Order: sequence, then C-alpha cells, then structure tokens
Amino acid sequence: MNNYKKQNYPKKRILILDELALILAMAMALVLRYGEDAANWYNLNTEGFYLYFIVTICIMQLFIFLMFDYRRKHIFLMDPVENLIAVIFGKFILLALSLLYLYFMKFGNYASRRVIGMLFVFSILFSYVFRMIYRKKEKDKFLSMADVKTYKVVLPVTDTKAVIEKFTASGCDDMLIIGADDNKEAAEEIVREAESHGIRTYIALDVNGYDVRSGIVTDTEGHASIPAFVRNERFDVFGIKYAVARTEEAVFHVLTHLKELSGKYICFSNVHTSVMGRENPEYREVLNSSAFTFPDGTPIAKLQQKGGYIGAERVAGPDFMEHMFKDTADGSVAHYFYGSSQKTLDALKENLLKKYPGINIVGMYSPPFRPLTEEEDKADVEMINSSKADIVWIGLGAPKQEKWMLAHKDRVKGVMMGVGAGFDFHGGTIKRAPVWIQKVGLEWLYRLFQDPGRLFKRYFVTNTKFICYLFKDNLSKKK
Repeated sequence: MNNYKKQNYPKKRILILDELALILAMAMALVLRYGEDAANWYNLNTEGFYLYFIVTICIMQLFIFLMFDYRRKHIFLMDPVENLIAVIFGKFILLALSLLYLYFMKFGNYASRRVIGMLFVFSILFSYVFRMIYRKKEKDKFLSMADVKTYKVVLPVTDTKAVIEKFTASGCDDMLIIGADDNKEAAEEIVREAESHGIRTYIALDVNGYDVRSGIVTDTEGHASIPAFVRNERFDVFGIKYAVARTEEAVFHVLTHLKELSGKYICFSNVHTSVMGRENPEYREVLNSSAFTFPDGTPIAKLQQKGGYIGAERVAGPDFMEHMFKDTADGSVAHYFYGSSQKTLDALKENLLKKYPGINIVGMYSPPFRPLTEEEDKADVEMINSSKADIVWIGLGAPKQEKWMLAHKDRVKGVMMGVGAGFDFHGGTIKRAPVWIQKVGLEWLYRLFQDPGRLFKRYFVTNTKFICYLFKDNLSKKK
C-alpha cells in the first residue's frame, strides 16, 4: 500500500470537520445574538452579510488548511494538547484574516462584534471536539495501517530457522537485528535466511558497544551519523554554563568517558536552580564546577535553540536515567544510589530489576536527614568506593545534592549524577507527568498540582523571577 496516500487521507476529512465547525459556530452565534430573529438570519438588516461572510471564512479556512494543517503531522499522531494548540493557532490566523477582510471591505457596520467573538470561540470548541471524536473513532484503524510492527532479534542466537518461525508467527512487518557488530557470522546467517523468505530486515547501528537509537541519529552530508561526544561549547544563562546536547547524546558521552569522568559530577539544572544560581554566586560556581550542567528545563533548552544551537534539547534527569538504565541493562555498568528515603530506594530497586533484569545495582543507601559528622561522611565515601560503582546517582534534592557532589569531587570514585526527584519517579513513589505534558513544557504545573503546599513558591515565584531576569538581561544587552 502507498504510505503517502495512507498517511494523508485523513487530513482531507479534517478540513471538512473544520468547515462544519465554522458553519455550526456561526449558527450558534446568530441564535445566541438574535434569538428568534435568527430564523430570518439572511436579512437581520445586514443585506445578506453573514452569508457572504461565512462563505469567505470557509475559503480562508481552506487556505489555512493548505498552508499549515496539511503540512503538520496527523492528528492521530498528535496528543490532545498538541491538537488543541493547532486548532487555536489556525483559528487565530483565521480571526486576523477575517478582521482584515471586514476592514478593507468596509463591512464594519454589518458585523456584530458579539457574533464575531462568539463565532471564533465556538469554532475553536467545535473544531477541537470534532477532531477528538474523529481521532478516538479512527485512530486505531489509521495506526494499524500506518504503523509498522518490528520483530527484534538480539544476537547471538542458536537457531536461525527458529527465529524465522517466531517472526512469521508474530505478525510483525519487519525484523531488526541488534548486536550484529559483535556477532557478524550470526548476523550474516540470519540476514541470508531472512532474505530467502522475503523478510524486510534492518541491522541496528552499533558504536563502541553502544546500541544507537533514533533520538541521536542525524543526516550529515548524506550519511547517517551520531555525535562522537558532547560539544565543548557552553550556553550562558544567568552566568551558568549549560552544556548543549540531546539526552541520548549525553548518555552516549558518559558511557564512553566513564574513566575520564570518574570523581567528577554532572548536574541537571532547571528554571528553579538557574534562578538560585543567578541570586547566589556560590551556588552558581557549584553548577559551573561540574563536568556538565545539562538544561533540565524546557525554557532553557528553548533559549539554546533560539541561540542557533542545532540539536539542543532538554536533558531531564529522569529521562537521562531511563536511557542510561536501558543502555546498561546488560550489567556492563555498576550503579550506586545515594539519597532519598529507604522506602523510595526499596521501590526503586524493585522497579529497576523488574524493568531491566540485567542491570547491575551494587549498592543503595539512604543517609540520615541531618548534617553528617566527619566520621559518618568518611564512612559513606568508603562504602560507595568499595562497591566499585561506575555511576553514583545522588538524590538529595537541590541545592543540597550539587553542594554534596562538589564537596566529594575526586573523593568519590565514579561519576556522580545529581538527579533529585528521579529516584521517586523511577521508584513510582511520585507519578511523573504524561509525555504530552512534558512536550509542551508544563511538567512543572503537573508537579505543582501534586504538591501545591511545597511547590507553589518554588514554581510561581521562581518562574516569575526567571522571566523578569531574562527581560532585564535582554534590556542590558541592547544598551
């Protein structure tokens, strides 16, 4: 089946739904504005204006559809918030064009402001509702046509024919071979067998023992490529030197530089901690003394993107952890967890062993919630180092964890990672925001609703400060 037709056929239906939403919105607006007189809507002392107007904006809607909606990804592939944003964006453009039309055609005397206002409010509501109903009804059908199910083969395998039989029984569309670089003969054998059966087969990229994933692959001069390491450039926000990377890129760098990073630490700084760094030079120096400080906040990543940094993304601590756990599920890297409560650590261990059975957890410790004595601190360092951990995850919360890592720089063997609530997210003691909320940069709002008493000041006060400081700095640069 032709994938282009298969993926674009629903978009024509979206146009129809949007046009119907406009007509229904106009009818609703006229009824609410004129009541019983709306039945005689053609006259209403407007000389048929509303008929001409609805025809005109329906034509405008067509052009907006061709310019924007037709080029966007399918509504089935967008989450509800992305769909709502797309609807609002399109309707605001339509409103602007409509006002220009009324102005230049001098129809201001005929148009009721209440009707025009209600028209666009209702059109947003109806378009979104129609899309969601259609999305719910047709999404599974569309995705079953458009999505390709993949059968993964992790080498080595002992029976090639058994693999082919399992693939056939699985109902998958294609086969992905993982680990071919280390098992070339096995890979060649299974490729020959798959080819003889007409199975579409792919071989995963492998660099230095790292299974490359889609989030890090880019097209460079016609070649599929991945970054060799995190770039040396730093992006300044309030004097904090942020590294520029994607999550997979950051994980790849750490895995390939574990020995060089041993004894050093990595920070994940968000809007809250960036404001703390702006106001507290000592804490700013703590962040800048790290091997890397990654932007664990969408606004900071957006600033990097606006600054022209290609590949700049939010590198959230919990996301970094998840990718690292996936990439070390073979037990090749030793993990130690220091911080949080014993309850959270127990839940974290249970979840990680269930999700990543081969992960190598060499220790977990919940220190007392008070300042440690010199003897206690020394004992903790010896305990961590005796575990021979490659990565030491620190979950003490900001700014305590960053200060702790600086104080233990070159004393703790292994690279230290300050991930704060990452312990709770992966332990399941705190529920993380759904992916669609993370995408639109509102994860902070989701967390605020979870714990408003503790987080209200942190988020609303610091978010407001963040905006004010940015505005102030921009004014200073222009002078």
